[in-house]
Amino acid sequence: MPTAALYFLPTTFADTSPLPDLINRLTTHYDPFVLPRWSLRQRLFRSTPAPRTSEDNVPATPARHLQILSLPDDHPNECFIVVTPSSGATTDPAANVISLPAGQPTDEFTQLLVSRLGPLWQQRQLLAVVDGLAYEIGDFKIKAGELKQGVGGAQLVRGVVVEVTYLGETGPEHDGVQAEEMIMAFWDELDMKGAKEFRGDERKEEDGVDNVRLWSMALLLKG
Repeated sequence: MPTAALYFLPTTFADTSPLPDLINRLTTHYDPFVLPRWSLRQRLFRSTPAPRTSEDNVPATPARHLQILSLPDDHPNECFIVVTPSSGATTDPAANVISLPAGQPTDEFTQLLVSRLGPLWQQRQLLAVVDGLAYEIGDFKIKAGELKQGVGGAQLVRGVVVEVTYLGETGPEHDGVQAEEMIMAFWDELDMKGAKEFRGDERKEEDGVDNVRLWSMALLLKG
C-alpha cells in the first residue's frame, strides 16, 4: 500500500502563510500534474478531569482525546472517531478508530457529545483545510493546504499541512522503509525549513485506516 508522511509548516506571522512559497518551489523545480482540490475537517474533544481534593495522593489521570475526523478525498463516504489513549500515540493499534457513515449519523454523534456528554468531553478546537491544492509529480502525490482554526470570519491560519505519498514500486523487503526514504529525499529537495514531520507506525497495521491515524496524530498536536 502507498506510504505517506505529513509535514506541518507553522505560520511565522499572523498574516504570512508558507503556502505560496511551497507552491512556487513545486512548480519551479518540477512540472506537476494538477489534481482535484481536497479538504479535511477535524473536531477535537478532550476528556474532563475527575474532581480532586487537596487530600488526594493519586496522580491525575492524563487526558484522553476524541477526534471526529473527515477526510473526504480518501474516504468520501465515512467519517472517523479516533479515541486517543492517555499516552497520545494515535498511530499505535491501541488508538481506537471507528468509522461512521458521513452525513446524518456523524452529525447525530457530534450532537450527542455536545448536548448529552458535555460533562465528560470538552470541545477544544475546530480545524479545517478548504480547497487544498494537490499535485502528482512522478511517483509522488502531494497535497497541501492552509490549516485554519475556528469558524467563519474568526478563522486563524495555524500553518500549512502537506501530505507526501510515494506511489512507486519498492523492493520486496523493507518496502515501507524504502518508500519513507524516497519521501524524505523528495522533501529535503524542497528545502522548506521549520517543518514538523509525522510518519506512521512502522508495523503498518493493514486495516485501511493508516492515513486516518497519521492525520489524527498530526492534528492532535496542533490543539
